[in-house]
Amino acid sequence: MPSWFVFEPAKTAPDTLEAADKSVFVKDGFSLGAFLVTPVWLLWRRMWLVFLAWLGLQVALAVLTSTFSLDQRAAGIVSLLVSLCFALEANALRAWTMRRQGWRFTGIASGHTLDEAEQRHFEGRTINLPNPPAAGQSWLGRSKHGQATSDRDFVGPWSTPAPSSGSPSVLGVFPEPHGTKP
Repeated sequence: MPSWFVFEPAKTAPDTLEAADKSVFVKDGFSLGAFLVTPVWLLWRRMWLVFLAWLGLQVALAVLTSTFSLDQRAAGIVSLLVSLCFALEANALRAWTMRRQGWRFTGIASGHTLDEAEQRHFEGRTINLPNPPAAGQSWLGRSKHGQATSDRDFVGPWSTPAPSSGSPSVLGVFPEPHGTKP
């Protein structure tokens, strides 16, 4: 079953809706994009140090193949093997880069699909909900007298949790936790 590394941005408070909304799931395993178009994949993911290391490796391979006078077939096989090895480790390098950039590692999620992994990850977590509006305030960020409040005061309709029936939290509109698949 596939697994994903889960990261939250450093600029968000831990265990909040904002952090959950901006979470990034990085699949553990082979990356087809990194195999087929390595430099584009690295630059798209903003993996600057890894890109420089990959570029250095490509230059070293070019120097070695010319030094040892390898024919085109051997050089192609070596290049293919290097690309294959890189694609196997590309997402682990992406996770390393995200940790270096300050992203918080919040766990590993597994599931047959990304949606299933997300459900499993958030099912077991407690999310700190914002406080309900203060007296004299409505949910829409306006006072009861029609005066607009600041964007900072708008908390949204999710700030009051549903009453618990003693069962664990349920994600979305599923009738019960761990429901069966159709």
